[in-house]
Amino acid sequence: MVFPRKIKGFRDIDHGLNSLRWHIIEKATEIYKRFGFEHWDSPTLEYAETLGKYLPEADEVVDGVYSFKNPEIEPQFNDKGTELRDKSNNVLMTNHHLTMRYDLTAPLARMYSELIWQKFMHNQVQEGKADLFRRFQFGPVYRFEAKLDPGRFREFWQIDFDTVGSDSVATDAENCMILSDALENIGIKKGEYIIKLNNRKIIKGFLESIGVKSEQDADVMRVIDKLDKIGITGVTEELGKGRKDEKSGAFITGLGLNKKISDGIEKFLVSFDTNQTRKKILESLSSLKIDNEIYVQGLAELLEIDAILEKTGYDEQTVIIDPSMIRGMGYYTGPIFEAEYLGTYKDAKGQKRKVGSICGGGRYDGLVENLIGLKVPASGASIGVDRLAEIMTLTGKVPQLIDGPVFIVNFDDHLMPEYQKIASDLRKEGLEVEIYYGAKKGLKQQLSYADKKNCTLAIIIGEDEFNKGVATVKNLKLGKELADKISDKKEWTSKVQKEIKVDKLVKEIQKML
Repeated sequence: MVFPRKIKGFRDIDHGLNSLRWHIIEKATEIYKRFGFEHWDSPTLEYAETLGKYLPEADEVVDGVYSFKNPEIEPQFNDKGTELRDKSNNVLMTNHHLTMRYDLTAPLARMYSELIWQKFMHNQVQEGKADLFRRFQFGPVYRFEAKLDPGRFREFWQIDFDTVGSDSVATDAENCMILSDALENIGIKKGEYIIKLNNRKIIKGFLESIGVKSEQDADVMRVIDKLDKIGITGVTEELGKGRKDEKSGAFITGLGLNKKISDGIEKFLVSFDTNQTRKKILESLSSLKIDNEIYVQGLAELLEIDAILEKTGYDEQTVIIDPSMIRGMGYYTGPIFEAEYLGTYKDAKGQKRKVGSICGGGRYDGLVENLIGLKVPASGASIGVDRLAEIMTLTGKVPQLIDGPVFIVNFDDHLMPEYQKIASDLRKEGLEVEIYYGAKKGLKQQLSYADKKNCTLAIIIGEDEFNKGVATVKNLKLGKELADKISDKKEWTSKVQKEIKVDKLVKEIQKML
């Protein structure tokens, strides 16, 4: 005997959650296709060296992911794709490290690099002239998350879209438009979310202008990225001597920046009101008169994105500029964007909690370069399918359940050929039909089972109906709608239940649906 249990952070997915998951995927897919993206897939398992690190602060590639040695011994290769050999000319073999993908972007970089590898090796592709590739993908990803908050799991689905091979910031503007359209198509209405826009070049250029060394800027950005969680005081303390964590009581060692620099960062972060218009914030960024190349470039890109969004009707109710937003992933190099759900939910203790970020993305011009040495611009975004599903459930945004199949009540095994004939005739007309096979044959138990599956109609044929050549058809969907409106049982039954001759059953069922 074995104690049945799941691995922490992994879940069994029931029909309701699966329906919601596929609703999100299908509605997002509709929007992605409208913008010209094609559906591609990549493997769940990759060589660890092609994915790189998940955790930017980790020392090892395998930290934060599910990784293991390949049981198969395979050749080792150099960076030109040639097999490595020993002094006796024998091919060097090893058990390579494998990693379950932790997102869909790193596999995309590997896939694109592999697609252009032969061209690259024969000098047929040049920097700045790489092939354009636009794809969307959905599927499960895996992360060893130490802390499992609501909506955070170790196995979860994402649906991504990416443009590789274009340095035009028009694609970044388009990404904001796609996220907005996708969320609204899924069922998150305008005014219930906001897309925050920024450019990593703005904050990078600003930090450089006040004296932050280039080798420190990643650490500084990582602290700034905690602004929503620890507040401006916590950020300032962690940039300096350090701070005491309010929850754990542990002391967080600071970066040791001098007070002039940390004060300058604090002043920058609190100087922008995200309730201001994009134009006003862009004017404020311009007025800082920061004269370094990366800051000027970042500001010019934001101005171009704003012009496109304004022309296409994506106003401040949809997209705002937030100069304090960083996004934690280490590979973003330019424009970044993040959709925040504005609603709240009550946790298990009845406390009201904010939801926060539900999806996002940005420009990552260095990811392909990390693999094959060729700088290829890229930009894209991701919707966390399971996180969004959890949030929609917590905040009461789940769309109406998808209708279940037509249900055939099973009273007697000797009538099974009749049940199967009816089911077969209905299926030939394209209808979904289920015959009940459970051990509990009571009508009440069978209809309860049908209700749980959100079945639309129940076909009831017992011995009496069979002898009369009729079927009793109960409209379960209508019955639910009328349950609170009609108290008289006879009146309710007369509206939701009727006898139909078996030879006319298929046509009548089609009419009822």
